[in-house]
Amino acid sequence: VRRPLMRSGLNLGLAILGYWLAVNLGEAAWAMGWLGRTTTRACTLEQVLDGDSLILRCDGETLEVRLHCIDAPEREQTPWGTRSRRHLQQIAPRRVRLQVVEIDRFGRTVGEVLGMDQARQSLNLAQVASGQAAVYTHYCTDPAFRRTERAAQAAGLGIWSSPGEHQTPWAFRHRTGG
Repeated sequence: VRRPLMRSGLNLGLAILGYWLAVNLGEAAWAMGWLGRTTTRACTLEQVLDGDSLILRCDGETLEVRLHCIDAPEREQTPWGTRSRRHLQQIAPRRVRLQVVEIDRFGRTVGEVLGMDQARQSLNLAQVASGQAAVYTHYCTDPAFRRTERAAQAAGLGIWSSPGEHQTPWAFRHRTGG
């Protein structure tokens, strides 16, 4: 007789905890994507920092945005870092839509950035397709990115035109302590 009472007490406790979290975290949890919903915001491009980072202005708020699923060569990885940044500057329209994925450990917004022009292309995927960034497989499970990277590799585009550390910016950062 005691076991069913313990289970119902546990279930009641979990229900109360769930209700408390919903009330106390509310919209903030949704906005951060903690409860499975992504936030989409209309933004203006302020600055391209490098091949995988932007400054966006969204609803009066300035955000540093890291492009989800990709890793572009660092500025010090010449000429690849400069080429990657320049390419992103060329393809990025002034008005973009940011789909927030998460906030990283450095406080940057990580997200997918889509053009609001007619093409509505993903800047993230476009950087990979042109060989200007590698897929950061540690943080990316979207198979479209891997397929796109394989096509860029096969075509010898951008960073895939010659072998070297520029193909793995994460290894370069690890080696240089950056």
